[in-house]
Amino acid sequence: MVSAQAAEGGMEMKKRRVFTYAFCVVFGFSVPVLGQVVGSGSGTADGSDEVVIEEITVTAQKQAQTLQKTAAAVTAVTGESLTNLGVTNLASVQNLIPLVRLQQESASTEIYIRGVGSTLDLPMIEMPNAYNINDVYTPREISSLSLFDLERIEVLPGPQGTLYGRGSLGGVVNTIWRRPGDGLESTALVEIGNYSLIHVTATQNLPFSDVLRVRLGVNGNFRNGYQQSGADSAEDIAGRLGLDYSPGERFSIYVWGQFERRDGFAANLLSKGSFADPQSQAFPHPGDPYNDLLDGPLAGFASLGQVDAQKRSWRAAVVGAELNWVLSEALSLTYIPSYQDLNWHQGYWITHKLSDFNEKINQTTHELRLHYDAGGRLRWLAGLYGYRLETRGQLIIQFGPDELFPTAPVLWLDATDIRNHRLKGFSVFGQFTYDLAARLRLVAGGRLSLDRRFASGLVPAPFAFGAAPGVRPANLVEMAALGPFAFPWQNRKKYTNADWKAGLEYDLAEDVMAYATMQTAFQPGTFDTFPGITTPESNLQAVTVGVKSRFLAGRITINDEFFYYNYDDLLTQAFDAGSGSNRLTTADVTIYGNQLDVRYLPAPTTQIQLSVGYLHARYDRFSNPALNVFKGNQLQNAPDWTVSLGIAHDVNLAGGGFIRIQAFSRYESGFWGDFSHSPGIYQKKYTKTDATLTYHAPGDGWTLSVWVRNLEDKAVQAAAAPGSSFDPGPGAVFLEPPRTFGMRYTVKYTP
Repeated sequence: MVSAQAAEGGMEMKKRRVFTYAFCVVFGFSVPVLGQVVGSGSGTADGSDEVVIEEITVTAQKQAQTLQKTAAAVTAVTGESLTNLGVTNLASVQNLIPLVRLQQESASTEIYIRGVGSTLDLPMIEMPNAYNINDVYTPREISSLSLFDLERIEVLPGPQGTLYGRGSLGGVVNTIWRRPGDGLESTALVEIGNYSLIHVTATQNLPFSDVLRVRLGVNGNFRNGYQQSGADSAEDIAGRLGLDYSPGERFSIYVWGQFERRDGFAANLLSKGSFADPQSQAFPHPGDPYNDLLDGPLAGFASLGQVDAQKRSWRAAVVGAELNWVLSEALSLTYIPSYQDLNWHQGYWITHKLSDFNEKINQTTHELRLHYDAGGRLRWLAGLYGYRLETRGQLIIQFGPDELFPTAPVLWLDATDIRNHRLKGFSVFGQFTYDLAARLRLVAGGRLSLDRRFASGLVPAPFAFGAAPGVRPANLVEMAALGPFAFPWQNRKKYTNADWKAGLEYDLAEDVMAYATMQTAFQPGTFDTFPGITTPESNLQAVTVGVKSRFLAGRITINDEFFYYNYDDLLTQAFDAGSGSNRLTTADVTIYGNQLDVRYLPAPTTQIQLSVGYLHARYDRFSNPALNVFKGNQLQNAPDWTVSLGIAHDVNLAGGGFIRIQAFSRYESGFWGDFSHSPGIYQKKYTKTDATLTYHAPGDGWTLSVWVRNLEDKAVQAAAAPGSSFDPGPGAVFLEPPRTFGMRYTVKYTP
């Protein structure tokens, strides 16, 4: 039964839907239409025989290169493909990227690349993988920003310490927005689906003059909750502005910003597993994994009240700029400043315990890059980077009456209380490419970094508050600060580091390149919410060997990369849902594997894509000797095998239109949700398929699609937490979306 609060929110949501629908009708805009399976080119609708796999230009190495000439296993997905496949947030990109898990954790997105990632939203823990928007590092909690009107997404696996610095141990995800263009263009998208989905996007490109161009965009995404209580709903509105000013050939400035509010009801953590059968991974409600209510077999756990839908308030602002100066024919200078701000507050249930979470983030970054390319044998870039990140936040969990407070009806645990956290740093970096011979190139680089971390807060402790079970007082955070066990603490640490990179690239033939690279990366250490408990910095040494090739006159690409990673003191973490505590440690880790990517055009109107990834990721040794009982375990959220298959086929129609049939399927072998392999949070092997059928009108002025995501209706766990520190039993999991389906209409007007 949906709570009264959920019903009230539903009325508000309907009002916003009416407003957004009216907006689209009045302005008549929509998103560009639709490209290939995963960004490389596809067959032409006119059936031409002169078709090749289109070369995509990427900037993953902080310079413009074609995908096939980038010495790394970069995956690039174009904005057209993302729209066609219904991608609206980072987590929904997962099906398209090999050996990567992008999974929901409340209103954040956890990024795991080739087995490396972190869980739990805590202010003093950053991602070991860098997420960038328009070349700007973005904290994990802002990574759930709505995706729309994109140029492309690039995923660069493996350590990138030289060019990207801290937080790039596992790899980098770059999101690049569409910039203002020269022509007048109006686009719009309207999408409806199950769970009362209404999704609209509108963009307007305005070339005011030869030197000034503006691009505006708005995106609204509304739907009911996936869970039985009404939880895990969406009520998101985002606005975007891009401004490009180019007064001459030697100077240009691009200013961008996105402002977004995400309301609706936060996702609850669901029970998975059983005390009666400790090895079980079944959900307690047969036939309905998304039932988060405490009824049936879970009725006995409702002592703190019945689960309901709790409100979410998420407000983000990200702004930045890119200034480019051409100093000479060989030398150019780029400056990229940014500012990001987040305020996030929500309630949610950790299975049967009501929780309150809030976090504030404020970040400023500056990057200055100097590029040199005179057309000779030497090319290089050098740069300076500085940042300041400030965060604070509390996680408070309701545990109920306790023998220590027999007269108090409710006992709360102030599980995490970070009052003031600052991380700031400065680095200098550089990389050069030198042609040793006509076909042989040397690539080398380095980075020197200085990072400082400071934090203060309160030791996790219980406090009593006289409220009924299942009720979250409005002043809960203030009560926690005044609790009887509010012991203050402080931590301060400085980290210095030097990273390096060395590699060779060799052109075996005109369209075949082999490469070998050795490089390092690091991440500053951090601390737990107890005085004096700190973790050392994480370090990585990595080797990659690969080949990139094009055959059959450009109709097939075969790329293969072998990788070997050796991590020292990799931050390892899991949230204990039973005790409300953070399991924080470090471990030495060995990871190796292979990634094979194939794209093939068997006919001008058909494209096939296949990715096969093998990942052997295991813990070698834990810094805490008591945890060495878990050495040899598979890393959390690191399946051994990932296989993706995508097919797109165009059917030409009389009159110039065509129908595109498109499907993308992904298989993952089994994996665990934490490093100790708690039985309740093991995800069995699964396959998920997304499919789209789209009619393209002549001239591509408009399209009409029907689509389905997660055709198999698999309930796949996302972020997960063990349920007990001592006994095997149920775990707590977020779930990826169930089967969803709907219709999409787009239109584009260019006079």
